[in-house]
Amino acid sequence: MRRAIPALLTLTLLALFGARFPGRAQAAAPSAGVTLTNVYDAFGAERKGLAQDFGFSCVVNYKGKWILFDSGTDARIFERNLKALKIDLRKIDIAIVSHGHYDHIGGFDYLLSVNPKVKIYLPNDFFSLGAPIKFPFREPEPDVAKTLPKDEQYFRGERVVDGMVTVPTGRFWKSNVEYVTEAKEVLPGLTLIPTTSKLMGTFIKYPPFGDEHPQFIGMPELSASFATEKGEIILAGCSHSTIETIIQETQKVRKGKIYLVAGGFHLIPYGREYIEGLAKRMHEQYGVEAVAPAHCTGHLAFSVFRKVFGEQYKFFGLGETLRL
Repeated sequence: MRRAIPALLTLTLLALFGARFPGRAQAAAPSAGVTLTNVYDAFGAERKGLAQDFGFSCVVNYKGKWILFDSGTDARIFERNLKALKIDLRKIDIAIVSHGHYDHIGGFDYLLSVNPKVKIYLPNDFFSLGAPIKFPFREPEPDVAKTLPKDEQYFRGERVVDGMVTVPTGRFWKSNVEYVTEAKEVLPGLTLIPTTSKLMGTFIKYPPFGDEHPQFIGMPELSASFATEKGEIILAGCSHSTIETIIQETQKVRKGKIYLVAGGFHLIPYGREYIEGLAKRMHEQYGVEAVAPAHCTGHLAFSVFRKVFGEQYKFFGLGETLRL
């Protein structure tokens, strides 16, 4: 009985402490939901060991799985920030490349140096990321090849160029990669959403497309949507295809409510009228409950979204962890 008294006293004190300081009691409890940590960005609170740089990377813990979404610009800064935040990339289960720009893929070399077998999902981008592509042009008189000696014929005449699939090597050629061309659930509850940006694409101006009406190849982009009890959490890298398009495409395959939209909204060049309209549509038309803008969203957009979303605006600078 005497041994039981100290234990009962301890439990009583803990209960009183939790009742008097509920915030501290919650902080001590492990998170049961999703966590998103911004590990690479150009803004945020001053934190020891973290270096700000323009680019984006986010580490997500979802249902016990560790997910790396993008990897910033400079692999050295990426490594430094991860070590300061005590994040071990050897524990990463899967990685996602949002798009092929330098400020989102620079740190993947560091990831592969410590976790070479990790599965990586990429957008279907031939020009930047080495996705397979069907040869985009053809000869106007293909029969001419038969009039030439075999030494002058492509593949010695055994294959034709038109329709040939090219598979280049590049940064990820020895890695465990998959190029995503349509919405795909890659983990239970985690769906990748492909979109294509017309703003950052490539023109093909030669025949048969013509100089006057060239074919336009847009830049593929991937976003991630995480299913939670609160609703979908959308994570975007740079939103070159616009964050509104990403939301629309997500709603086609994920029918639930959108709880949070986080990441780069790419609104730096846009004016107040456009940003205010977008923020209101996201909140009122698409039913987005909360936002956590980062990276290329821009100062004006930070201000506008904070005003529109109020208490549901979540600060997501470098080193911040959202526990959802």
